[in-house]
Amino acid sequence: MKHRWKTLLGDTLILIACILALVVITKQTASGGSGYVQIQSSEATYRYSLNVDREVTVQGPLGETHVVIEDGHAHIEDSPCPTKSCTFQKPISSARSWIACLPNQVLLTVVGSDSENQEVDDVAN
Repeated sequence: MKHRWKTLLGDTLILIACILALVVITKQTASGGSGYVQIQSSEATYRYSLNVDREVTVQGPLGETHVVIEDGHAHIEDSPCPTKSCTFQKPISSARSWIACLPNQVLLTVVGSDSENQEVDDVAN
């Protein structure tokens, strides 16, 4: 009987450790408002910090796509594409989330805090 309690206690501690590790990993990879948004167009790639509110205009084959970065989130405000479905997407802030305007060839991707060591200089690559 004593051996079963030791096993149960050991299993419970392992389960708690696994749950804590999962919570920490999830929090680090899905953190909002950290890192930067990378905007790719047919002409260039741009990086902007999510910590600074700004409006960015990106040129695509159909015309200008208007991107808004505010409160740690980024979204496409306006685009010259025919359906404008990209403008109806909710703002993104989590690592590896994205919004695409396929007709105008513009892609927004959030790069999380695990890449904060990369320099963000707000200049095209």
